[in-house]
Amino acid sequence: NTNGKKGKVAEQSVLQKNGSSNGEPPPADANPPKTTAKTQNAGWSFQGLLGCFCVALWSFGAGVLTPPLLSFQARHGARQPSRRLDTSTPDVVGVVCTEELLEGFLHEEPVPGMHVVCLQQNRTANVYTRSWIGHVQTISFPSGYWDELKDGLDEALSLSTRPIKNQAWALFSPFGHRLADEETPVEDPKVMKTLMKEGLLLLISGGQWVWPGVRKGFRRTVDLSYLPGSARSLEPRNATLETISLFPLVLSVEGFLSDEECDFIQEQAAPMMRYSEVTLMDKDKGRPASDFRTSQTTFLTSSSETLKTVDKRTASLVRMPVRNQEHVQVLRYGRTEKYNSHHDYFDPGLYQQDPTTLRSIEYGKRNRMATVFWYLSTVPKGGETIFPRFDKAPVPYDMANCAKGLKVKPERGKVIIFYSMTPDGGLDPLSLHGACPVEEGIKWAANKWVWNAPMLR
Repeated sequence: NTNGKKGKVAEQSVLQKNGSSNGEPPPADANPPKTTAKTQNAGWSFQGLLGCFCVALWSFGAGVLTPPLLSFQARHGARQPSRRLDTSTPDVVGVVCTEELLEGFLHEEPVPGMHVVCLQQNRTANVYTRSWIGHVQTISFPSGYWDELKDGLDEALSLSTRPIKNQAWALFSPFGHRLADEETPVEDPKVMKTLMKEGLLLLISGGQWVWPGVRKGFRRTVDLSYLPGSARSLEPRNATLETISLFPLVLSVEGFLSDEECDFIQEQAAPMMRYSEVTLMDKDKGRPASDFRTSQTTFLTSSSETLKTVDKRTASLVRMPVRNQEHVQVLRYGRTEKYNSHHDYFDPGLYQQDPTTLRSIEYGKRNRMATVFWYLSTVPKGGETIFPRFDKAPVPYDMANCAKGLKVKPERGKVIIFYSMTPDGGLDPLSLHGACPVEEGIKWAANKWVWNAPMLR
């Protein structure tokens, strides 16, 4: 096109030079031009093509000789179009993270694997790392998509490089309702709407709910009608949790068991009680169980409606499905009977010569996570549950010694929860516990071991 225009201009200039502007032929006596319009136009075309070829050749050479220019353009050249806004994600959160609300979830010391996430009105989130008052950072998800929020949380909390990855990390409501996890599909249209409705979330990197202890003496009322893993609800019932220890995490529970349920469990178990066995570590092979434990015990299957109801209530209390529970263990301690301090979890490093135990824990991938302990009788003297490593105390020299530690007195109907695993999915050595000798009366108790995964039955 450029050459054609130049040719037209040249053609007009030739006519004007020869005294004619109306297209008439020049006079006969006029000297003919040395260059015609046709040859001029052809000349410009050849020069243009030659110039283009030179420019192309120079560009190719520059690209070969200066590869950093190409990589810079790949990184910074073309701007990606902005992502379309997800209009299904609400702009307004259902619950605003007030200072008063946060007091029920933040701790004065960091909690490994437990993070508080406060979604904001402007599609940002304040993330309290390890539920710690002293550490907060802000992330954004401007387009409102679930994968955008996931990426922000991953970057802020280093989730993809966390040391323990036995389970997918999960997001929970403030009261332990599982809302989404690492494996929730990014195309799920409901997830962001659900999360924004809650406003305040807890991210547990170990994948299973743990009640925030907050501080000693902290109390919260929880709804026991929620049944994890089911669309059904239980009959309305509340329980009150009180933190009696942060290290290890131990909570007392009020309003869990009735007197009738305490009596029923004792009556069902009494004819089947036998002296207790233990699973021996490699170093203790060959020793009798009585070296460690002198109580009587039995297990009850949940064949009655009463025990089925208690199973479901236990699931609601710990916010993990019934399928994660072992059968209820019932215990009877007579005078002087006891159980030396021990852990409820199975450390795979201590059971290398026990292939059955290793297979049951999938070589460390799954384990006992929480113990829900029920006191079925009141003991006049002795029989306390002891936690010798209370408040990060060192490992005791004598596992039978009940002189030091947190002691929980047996009282009929009382329930405690203590966690054998931390929220990040690690084993908690501070959960060491035992049963002090009964000095007066008889101690009846029962417990549910709750795993971080469904039981292998």
